[in-house]
Amino acid sequence: MKRIVFLSLITCIFVLIGCSQQPSDKVLLYEENNEIIGPERDEIVGEISDTIYDSIDRSNANAQELMIGPIEGTGEDITPPEGRYTITGQSPNGNPQSGRLLVYDENGTLLIDELIDYGYGVGSVTVDLNGSHIVHIDGLDQAMFTPTPTQISNQLSAGIWEVGTDIEAGSYSVMADSGYAFGDLIILEEGKNPRVFEILNTTPDSKIDVSLTEGQKLKISGLSLLQFKPQS
Repeated sequence: MKRIVFLSLITCIFVLIGCSQQPSDKVLLYEENNEIIGPERDEIVGEISDTIYDSIDRSNANAQELMIGPIEGTGEDITPPEGRYTITGQSPNGNPQSGRLLVYDENGTLLIDELIDYGYGVGSVTVDLNGSHIVHIDGLDQAMFTPTPTQISNQLSAGIWEVGTDIEAGSYSVMADSGYAFGDLIILEEGKNPRVFEILNTTPDSKIDVSLTEGQKLKISGLSLLQFKPQS
Protein backbone atom coordinates (compact mmCIF):
# COMPACT_ATOMS: atom_id res chain seq x y z
CA MET A 1 0.00 0.00 0.00
CA LYS A 2 2.77 2.46 0.88
CA ARG A 3 4.25 2.25 -2.63
CA ILE A 4 0.88 2.62 -4.34
CA VAL A 5 0.23 5.76 -2.29
CA PHE A 6 3.68 7.19 -3.01
CA LEU A 7 3.61 6.49 -6.75
CA SER A 8 0.13 7.96 -6.99
CA LEU A 9 1.44 11.08 -5.29
CA ILE A 10 4.33 11.30 -7.74
CA THR A 11 1.91 10.93 -10.65
CA CYS A 12 -0.24 13.78 -9.32
CA ILE A 13 2.83 15.97 -8.89
CA PHE A 14 3.92 15.30 -12.47
CA VAL A 15 0.48 16.43 -13.63
CA LEU A 16 0.91 19.66 -11.68
CA ILE A 17 4.36 20.14 -13.17
CA GLY A 18 2.81 19.93 -16.60
CA CYS A 19 0.59 22.85 -15.56
CA SER A 20 3.66 25.14 -15.22
CA GLN A 21 5.02 24.38 -11.72
CA GLN A 22 8.69 23.53 -11.27
CA PRO A 23 9.41 19.99 -10.01
CA SER A 24 10.00 19.71 -6.26
CA ASP A 25 13.04 18.12 -4.61
CA LYS A 26 10.81 15.14 -3.83
CA VAL A 27 10.03 14.57 -7.50
CA LEU A 28 13.58 15.20 -8.69
CA LEU A 29 15.17 12.79 -6.20
CA TYR A 30 12.71 10.04 -7.04
CA GLU A 31 13.04 10.57 -10.78
CA GLU A 32 16.84 10.61 -10.60
CA ASN A 33 17.56 7.76 -8.17
CA ASN A 34 14.30 6.31 -6.77
CA GLU A 35 14.95 8.04 -3.44
CA ILE A 36 11.94 8.78 -1.24
CA ILE A 37 12.00 11.73 1.16
CA GLY A 38 9.56 13.58 3.40
CA PRO A 39 6.53 12.08 5.13
CA GLU A 40 6.46 9.12 2.73
CA ARG A 41 10.00 8.19 3.82
CA ASP A 42 9.04 8.51 7.47
CA GLU A 43 6.03 6.24 6.95
CA ILE A 44 8.15 3.56 5.29
CA VAL A 45 10.88 3.69 7.95
CA GLY A 46 8.51 3.94 10.91
CA GLU A 47 9.94 3.65 14.42
CA ILE A 48 13.04 1.51 14.31
CA SER A 49 14.57 0.00 17.43
CA ASP A 50 17.79 1.71 18.53
CA THR A 51 19.25 -1.79 18.86
CA ILE A 52 19.84 -1.69 15.10
CA TYR A 53 22.99 0.32 15.89
CA ASP A 54 24.27 -2.07 18.55
CA SER A 55 27.19 -4.39 17.90
CA ILE A 56 27.01 -8.04 18.91
CA ASP A 57 29.60 -10.79 19.12
CA ARG A 58 29.89 -11.83 15.48
CA SER A 59 31.81 -14.97 16.45
CA ASN A 60 28.40 -16.52 17.26
CA ALA A 61 29.89 -18.02 20.41
CA ASN A 62 26.45 -18.22 22.04
CA ALA A 63 24.31 -18.73 18.93
CA GLN A 64 22.37 -21.96 18.52
CA GLU A 65 20.71 -23.61 15.55
CA LEU A 66 17.00 -23.71 16.36
CA MET A 67 13.96 -25.30 14.75
CA ILE A 68 10.65 -23.76 15.83
CA GLY A 69 7.39 -25.59 15.16
CA PRO A 70 4.83 -26.68 14.55
CA ILE A 71 3.60 -23.09 14.70
CA GLU A 72 -0.14 -22.84 15.19
CA GLY A 73 -2.88 -20.33 15.83
CA THR A 74 -1.71 -16.79 16.50
CA GLY A 75 1.94 -17.72 16.12
CA GLU A 76 4.87 -18.20 18.44
CA ASP A 77 7.38 -15.92 20.19
CA ILE A 78 10.99 -16.90 20.81
CA THR A 79 14.03 -15.12 22.26
CA PRO A 80 17.11 -16.79 20.75
CA PRO A 81 20.57 -16.54 22.32
CA GLU A 82 22.81 -13.71 21.11
CA GLY A 83 24.09 -14.23 17.59
CA ARG A 84 23.74 -13.43 13.92
CA TYR A 85 21.06 -15.61 12.36
CA THR A 86 19.51 -16.38 9.01
CA ILE A 87 15.84 -17.21 9.56
CA THR A 88 13.92 -19.26 6.99
CA GLY A 89 10.52 -20.92 6.76
CA GLN A 90 10.42 -24.71 6.73
CA SER A 91 7.66 -27.11 5.70
CA PRO A 92 7.74 -30.81 6.64
CA ASN A 93 5.91 -31.79 3.44
CA GLY A 94 7.71 -29.39 1.13
CA ASN A 95 4.63 -27.27 0.38
CA PRO A 96 5.08 -23.51 -0.23
CA GLN A 97 4.64 -21.37 2.85
CA SER A 98 3.68 -17.79 3.51
CA GLY A 99 4.01 -16.19 6.91
CA ARG A 100 5.07 -13.14 8.86
CA LEU A 101 8.35 -12.61 10.70
CA LEU A 102 8.53 -9.81 13.27
CA VAL A 103 11.48 -8.89 15.48
CA TYR A 104 11.02 -6.59 18.51
CA ASP A 105 13.42 -5.28 21.10
CA GLU A 106 12.74 -5.77 24.81
CA ASN A 107 10.75 -2.50 24.86
CA GLY A 108 8.43 -3.70 22.10
CA THR A 109 9.90 -1.48 19.36
CA LEU A 110 9.92 -3.09 15.94
CA LEU A 111 13.22 -3.99 14.24
CA ILE A 112 12.07 -6.31 11.42
CA ASP A 113 8.72 -6.88 9.68
CA GLU A 114 8.94 -9.22 6.71
CA LEU A 115 6.72 -11.50 4.68
CA ILE A 116 8.35 -14.91 4.29
CA ASP A 117 7.08 -16.13 0.93
CA TYR A 118 9.18 -17.55 -1.90
CA GLY A 119 6.75 -16.14 -4.47
CA TYR A 120 5.81 -12.66 -3.27
CA GLY A 121 8.03 -12.02 -0.27
CA VAL A 122 11.53 -13.02 0.79
CA GLY A 123 13.01 -16.45 1.35
CA SER A 124 15.05 -15.56 4.40
CA VAL A 125 15.97 -12.76 6.80
CA THR A 126 19.47 -12.22 8.23
CA VAL A 127 19.74 -10.18 11.42
CA ASP A 128 21.76 -9.63 14.61
CA LEU A 129 19.86 -10.75 17.73
CA ASN A 130 21.24 -9.49 21.04
CA GLY A 131 19.75 -12.10 23.35
CA SER A 132 16.77 -9.95 24.34
CA HIS A 133 15.15 -9.56 20.92
CA ILE A 134 11.75 -11.22 20.63
CA VAL A 135 11.03 -12.97 17.32
CA HIS A 136 7.36 -13.52 16.46
CA ILE A 137 6.48 -15.98 13.68
CA ASP A 138 3.04 -16.80 12.34
CA GLY A 139 1.63 -18.41 9.21
CA LEU A 140 4.60 -20.77 8.81
CA ASP A 141 4.63 -24.47 9.68
CA GLN A 142 8.16 -24.25 11.04
CA ALA A 143 11.04 -21.80 11.14
CA MET A 144 14.77 -22.49 11.14
CA PHE A 145 17.30 -20.20 12.88
CA THR A 146 20.78 -20.82 11.48
CA PRO A 147 23.87 -19.06 12.93
CA THR A 148 25.43 -17.10 10.08
CA PRO A 149 29.17 -16.42 9.72
CA THR A 150 30.30 -12.90 8.89
CA GLN A 151 31.95 -12.29 5.54
CA ILE A 152 32.33 -9.35 3.16
CA SER A 153 30.00 -9.66 0.17
CA ASN A 154 28.49 -7.59 -2.63
CA GLN A 155 25.31 -9.69 -2.53
CA LEU A 156 23.01 -8.94 0.39
CA SER A 157 19.63 -10.49 1.14
CA ALA A 158 16.68 -9.24 3.20
CA GLY A 159 17.68 -8.20 6.71
CA ILE A 160 20.16 -5.84 8.38
CA TRP A 161 23.80 -5.40 7.40
CA GLU A 162 26.73 -3.23 8.49
CA VAL A 163 29.00 -1.31 6.14
CA GLY A 164 32.62 -2.23 6.80
CA THR A 165 31.63 -5.58 8.31
CA ASP A 166 29.30 -7.19 5.76
CA ILE A 167 30.06 -5.01 2.72
CA GLU A 168 32.96 -2.67 2.03
CA ALA A 169 32.45 1.08 2.10
CA GLY A 170 32.34 2.68 -1.35
CA SER A 171 30.12 3.75 -4.22
CA TYR A 172 27.83 1.17 -5.79
CA SER A 173 25.20 0.64 -8.44
CA VAL A 174 22.50 -1.52 -6.87
CA MET A 175 19.99 -3.82 -8.57
CA ALA A 176 17.64 -6.57 -7.48
CA ASP A 177 19.09 -9.92 -8.46
CA SER A 178 16.17 -11.92 -9.82
CA GLY A 179 12.60 -13.03 -9.28
CA TYR A 180 10.03 -10.93 -7.42
CA ALA A 181 11.47 -7.52 -6.58
CA PHE A 182 9.41 -4.88 -4.85
CA GLY A 183 10.96 -3.33 -1.79
CA ASP A 184 13.33 -0.85 -0.19
CA LEU A 185 16.97 -0.30 0.65
CA ILE A 186 17.16 1.84 3.79
CA ILE A 187 20.48 3.40 4.84
CA LEU A 188 20.65 4.27 8.54
CA GLU A 189 23.26 6.26 10.42
CA GLU A 190 23.05 7.50 13.99
CA GLY A 191 22.22 11.20 14.22
CA LYS A 192 21.11 11.46 10.58
CA ASN A 193 17.84 11.06 8.72
CA PRO A 194 17.49 7.63 7.11
CA ARG A 195 17.66 7.40 3.34
CA VAL A 196 15.12 5.24 1.53
CA PHE A 197 15.55 3.93 -2.02
CA GLU A 198 12.71 2.09 -3.71
CA ILE A 199 13.36 -0.85 -6.04
CA LEU A 200 10.39 -1.96 -8.13
CA ASN A 201 11.79 -4.66 -10.44
CA THR A 202 14.94 -6.29 -11.81
CA THR A 203 15.31 -4.10 -14.92
CA PRO A 204 18.19 -1.62 -15.38
CA ASP A 205 15.64 1.21 -15.06
CA SER A 206 15.24 0.30 -11.38
CA LYS A 207 18.99 0.55 -10.66
CA ILE A 208 20.01 2.97 -7.93
CA ASP A 209 23.37 4.53 -7.03
CA VAL A 210 24.51 4.77 -3.41
CA SER A 211 27.61 5.79 -1.50
CA LEU A 212 28.22 3.74 1.65
CA THR A 213 30.41 4.75 4.57
CA GLU A 214 31.89 2.74 7.42
CA GLY A 215 29.47 1.98 10.24
CA GLN A 216 26.23 2.64 8.37
CA LYS A 217 23.47 0.06 8.68
CA LEU A 218 21.60 -1.23 5.64
CA LYS A 219 18.08 -2.55 6.02
CA ILE A 220 16.83 -4.50 3.00
CA SER A 221 13.08 -5.09 3.06
CA GLY A 222 10.85 -6.93 0.61
CA LEU A 223 13.80 -7.93 -1.60
CA SER A 224 15.31 -11.41 -1.61
CA LEU A 225 18.71 -10.34 -2.95
CA LEU A 226 20.46 -7.13 -3.98
CA GLN A 227 23.61 -6.94 -6.09
CA PHE A 228 26.04 -4.12 -5.21
CA LYS A 229 28.30 -3.39 -8.19
CA PRO A 230 31.31 -1.19 -7.32
CA GLN A 231 31.53 1.99 -9.35
CA SER A 232 34.88 2.77 -10.91
